[in-house]
Formats: sequence, C-alpha cells, structure tokens
Amino acid sequence: MTDLAQPRSEVPGAHPIYLDITGMTCGMCSGRVQRALNKVDGVRAKVSIATKTATIETAGDISVDELCAVVREAGYGAEPRAGAPVEEAPAARGWWQQLFGRIASR
Repeated sequence: MTDLAQPRSEVPGAHPIYLDITGMTCGMCSGRVQRALNKVDGVRAKVSIATKTATIETAGDISVDELCAVVREAGYGAEPRAGAPVEEAPAARGWWQQLFGRIASR
C-alpha cells in the first residue's frame, strides 16, 4: 500500500537542490527557467516566482555549478541555497503584495 502523505520523488534516488534565482519578474520568466532546467537529463525542477527559487530533484550526476550555468544560459542569475524556501505569511507581506497575490490567484 502506498502512503499518500509522503511526497513521491519523480527521480529515482533523488536528493533536493535549492537555487536562488535572480532576474525573474513574472510567471513567464519562472517558466523559462523551469523549462531550461527540465531539459537536463535526470533533473526534475519546479521554479517559484513567489519565492524566486528553484527546487530541483536530481539523481546526483549533475553538480550545483552545472545547474547554475543552465539558469545563466537561460538569461537569469542563480546561486546555491542552503535550505528549502519558506513562503512568507500573508500578514508579513505589504499591502501591495497582498493585493497582487489576490489578483494573480484568480
């Protein structure tokens, strides 16, 4: 029986890598970075415009520096991140971010 509460990794033997992405200003930017990373063999990436981070699963045959180079080739900056990104609580954001978040989520 499968435990649905546990996230299932799509890359066998994967370990997560987190990157801070700079230069993204919209959802199309994050999509471009995500597509570039997902073209790499053995990599499954999700990019968040909200946290400006990439969460990458890889079987370990590619280095963090190589992943950063892929992001740079796509036209954005990338630096390794020590841990998983944490999204801000809505109260911690300013009124403009709250308003934009409500409009963008529709």
